[in-house]
Amino acid sequence: MEKFKEGWYEISFDANTHEKRYLYFKTAVLCTAECIVKETGLQILRWSDETGRAIKCLPRYKWTANAPKGDWWDNDPGGKNYQPALPGDHSRADRTLTARELCQRAASADPSKADSLSCAKEIHVGLFFDGTNNNLIRDTPDQSHTNVVSLFNAHKDDKVENFRYYIPGVGTHFPEIGEDKELDNGKRFGTGGEARIHWALIQVYNALHRAYHTSDLVQPDEMKDLCVDQLKTWWRLSDNKMISIFRGIQERLLKAIKDQRPRVTKMHLSVFGFSRGAAEARAFCQWIQLVAENMMIGEAALELHFLGIFDTVASVGLADSSPVGEGFQDWADGTMDINGVNQTVHYVAAHEIRQSFPLSTARIRATNYPPNTKEFVYPGAHSDLGGGYPSKSQGKGVEGRTALLSQIPLMDMYFEALAAGVRVDSKSEMQGEIQADFEVAPALDKSFSDYAAWTTAEEKQNVANGGEPVQNRMRYHMELYWRWRASKSDEATFKAMASYEASDKQDRQDLWESELDWREDVKAAQAANQPRRVFVPRAGVYVDQPPRANEVEKRLVGAVAAAKDVPQAANDFFDRYVHDSHGGFWMLGPITKENREDFVAAIKQKKATHDRLLKAADEESMPSAAENLRNFARGYELNNFESRVLAQDAKEPGTLPLMTDADAADLRDNAGTMASLALKILGTASRREPRGHGRYRRVFDKS
Repeated sequence: MEKFKEGWYEISFDANTHEKRYLYFKTAVLCTAECIVKETGLQILRWSDETGRAIKCLPRYKWTANAPKGDWWDNDPGGKNYQPALPGDHSRADRTLTARELCQRAASADPSKADSLSCAKEIHVGLFFDGTNNNLIRDTPDQSHTNVVSLFNAHKDDKVENFRYYIPGVGTHFPEIGEDKELDNGKRFGTGGEARIHWALIQVYNALHRAYHTSDLVQPDEMKDLCVDQLKTWWRLSDNKMISIFRGIQERLLKAIKDQRPRVTKMHLSVFGFSRGAAEARAFCQWIQLVAENMMIGEAALELHFLGIFDTVASVGLADSSPVGEGFQDWADGTMDINGVNQTVHYVAAHEIRQSFPLSTARIRATNYPPNTKEFVYPGAHSDLGGGYPSKSQGKGVEGRTALLSQIPLMDMYFEALAAGVRVDSKSEMQGEIQADFEVAPALDKSFSDYAAWTTAEEKQNVANGGEPVQNRMRYHMELYWRWRASKSDEATFKAMASYEASDKQDRQDLWESELDWREDVKAAQAANQPRRVFVPRAGVYVDQPPRANEVEKRLVGAVAAAKDVPQAANDFFDRYVHDSHGGFWMLGPITKENREDFVAAIKQKKATHDRLLKAADEESMPSAAENLRNFARGYELNNFESRVLAQDAKEPGTLPLMTDADAADLRDNAGTMASLALKILGTASRREPRGHGRYRRVFDKS
């Protein structure tokens, strides 16, 4: 029989009323409190005297864990002394709301719901900004959709009191704002982010209008015109035009709802985002406070209730990978600070290192966090937090979507939102396919706990103390990752990993070339840590000089030396679940299905032009004109990789030949002037960013 644990126990659930009853057992035979939680979130507490009541705790009663001390219940998160931490070490596979979280959710209930005769009501609106090159319609069929999509699907949408709106990632189809095809500038520079934020702002006013009527205030054609033309700015030189247009929309809304009942008195707004979508979400929270005069939408008081964001990356305009930019241009210029939000939760990736993906922490400048803000450092790369990898990519999560590492932060964000009163369905209310998105494979659940236990045991002191806390914690976990990578120091060991063996041919190539980049990092760091002998011409002698290694190179060499200390459980976690974002980040070559189709079509067109010019030269009677045509045709000759593409397409339409770093020059030749120039500035000769995993991630605390 399981040992008794003091605490709250769920003793009954009414399937008709959705009412839950809890008892607090001080001992196995003594109850000291009772709690009834109604469907609306209303909570009724009854306390016994000190002697309690003699009631036996039956085996069928379900124990409910308390939230850890130090959460919002004990003290508001954020502020000067807040320090980011690893997420809690507990099971995600079978988690339910704790008693304390149930109280938190009850506190957010709409009091007007208790009175069915009320002529006033409150509404809830959820906005979901997807990440760069992430798109619900395109990605759902192969289950590579992000956590933003899963949360969007879980949000209630009765169009009476609950509304939800999804915003596709930059670079992907969004016909509502005139983007009818995938755009490279959206993927590279964040182009289209401003229009997406404006579209979301308009939908806030539409939601309020729909709460009274059954139609939108701003119709699709007008919305497109506003987003594409009227609201468009040149590098966000001023907000005045935006403010003026939305004040006009507010006036129209007030006229449309005049004397209508029931009156909407409050709008609770919850905003979610991933990657550049997280940056858009943060910018949205600033802009809505600019355009909503006195924080009113129609006659409703606007509450920025919840902001849930995964690994914010701005990279708008020239990214941090460029020597002359930091990625905070246009709509990201000065818009990343978080203020005016009741509760903010930000998850950041400990093992992301790409220069094009610098983190925008929730922290304000050096040490302070905004009030009511929590930031957690999760193991994994960028999309291991926000989602977007299909199962089996790089041989990770081979058991299916439930075994992807991104399921852990998804479940944590879901419960943060649920506890905060965001109008997401409980798991029992979800439809089958949506409910399946919120499952965690038992093996992943255990492996994550094993990693959390190892990192806690390894941490000799609070690594978030002193200096910049989120950087310190991320660097600590990056060094643990270095130790693991160094344990695969020979080719046979590396290629014997379970994930490598489970990868397809292209992933294996990418993983191995990323490994070679890492080995060059280690080699350079080891050389920098060696003492030097420098010749002094005037004295005619050699002088010993200390090593020139910087702090990163010193720590990298130290981590490599500790490679033997990686336990098997940590090895399995990194091998089976953590993706190599450097290896999978192609800066050359097509990525999506649409990219591939356009890529092949362009090569076919190039070949047709070449053949047409040669044919014209053969038919030309004047030798000089024929030679000019042949010279012109040489500009359309296919390079080696392009020829292989056509051969592969003839054999298996829709597929590409294996791409390697040996093809980088040919791919650069095919990429066009802008892409070639960007790669030249970066200084990379491969298909990826220069260097490998031997570096720390860049972190920004301002924009």
